Amino acid sequence: MMSKSIESILRDEIFAELDIEYPEDHDTRLLDQGIDSVGFVKLIVLVESKFNISVPDEDLLFEKFSTAGLILNYLTEKTL
Repeated sequence: MMSKSIESILRDEIFAELDIEYPEDHDTRLLDQGIDSVGFVKLIVLVESKFNISVPDEDLLFEKFSTAGLILNYLTEKTL
């Protein structure tokens, strides 16, 4: 069991490092918050390093990571 929750790592470490406000509404699109293709790559790199997982090529689709809610779902599945 991780000492910090997936959401707190996502909010306090990953979103903070990307300089994006963590949305109260998990369905807010990251594109609407200013994330671009470079930010998306950085997001994936941070997710992989903070959660010690590897995101396979077939999952490297912005649609799978377009909202905080989708990222939380993905990480919950991958880290169980």
